[in-house]
Amino acid sequence: MQAFLIRVTEDGKAQPVPLTHDRTLIGRLDDCQIRVRSGKISRHHCEIIKEGQTLTLRDLGSSNGTYLNQDQVQESELKAGDLIAVGSMVFLVQIEGQPEEFEPELLYEDGIPEKVEPDSQYAAAHTPKPVHLHAPTASGDDSSMMDFNFEFDLDDDDEKQPPL
Repeated sequence: MQAFLIRVTEDGKAQPVPLTHDRTLIGRLDDCQIRVRSGKISRHHCEIIKEGQTLTLRDLGSSNGTYLNQDQVQESELKAGDLIAVGSMVFLVQIEGQPEEFEPELLYEDGIPEKVEPDSQYAAAHTPKPVHLHAPTASGDDSSMMDFNFEFDLDDDDEKQPPL
């Protein structure tokens, strides 16, 4: 079976990527067959498995999800004309030359999933706290290292130790 992922872009460009391996890994790491340098894409984001005449898309526990025709999926069989979204990248699935003709900029719009507003209570509870990289120390030094004095009792006596 001859299969391609065709990267389609918002500005109308198309770049074919042949699926020549039985397992094509998409992610940020160097061991991925399709490497994407983006913080929106996990180190090992998803994979495409080729078994006989079947292609299967499988999410690998990615942070931002893998989308097939705008629906988030964990695993799904692929067919010609499907659109895969990984981060802000959109790929058209082409199998045995089908679909023959396509308009990349329209497919890009069709492939990007609609943004879902997060649950406000969840977002508020999971908003990262600001990190002060250069907090001043007691000595007035503005380096990023802070000194703490800890004492550890290494004796095996029976006295109860206070909690840290």
